[in-house]
Amino acid sequence: MGFTLDFSDSEVRRVAADGGALRVDFAAAAVRRPGADGRPERGWLQGVALVLADARCTGDVATAFGRLAHGRLVAAGADTGPPAIPGTVSGDVDLALRFANGSTLSARGSGLRLLLADGARFSEDLSC
Repeated sequence: MGFTLDFSDSEVRRVAADGGALRVDFAAAAVRRPGADGRPERGWLQGVALVLADARCTGDVATAFGRLAHGRLVAAGADTGPPAIPGTVSGDVDLALRFANGSTLSARGSGLRLLLADGARFSEDLSC
């Protein structure tokens, strides 16, 4: 069953720049998946990581945590829309994240992977 990432309302556990890559580990990624009735089902997914290769960052990774207010992913000059989990975006990639705490993080890289850990759990959004 495929998931797509909604940056807004996702919770970021940590961001790390290591060996030229930028890694964003989500405590709870806000996602959508196809529901049994064909309509998208919203929920939360643990075990998601975003890895941007050859990343050049602007912003302070030390303050890049908590709830995301907004996120945008652009590949080859076009907005990608919600990326698939797991999935890959090839070519030049721009990532922009704005956190609820006011911090921002922008990065440009050459390819992005969205990883899903073994045993990752989906929890349906039960809000009214």
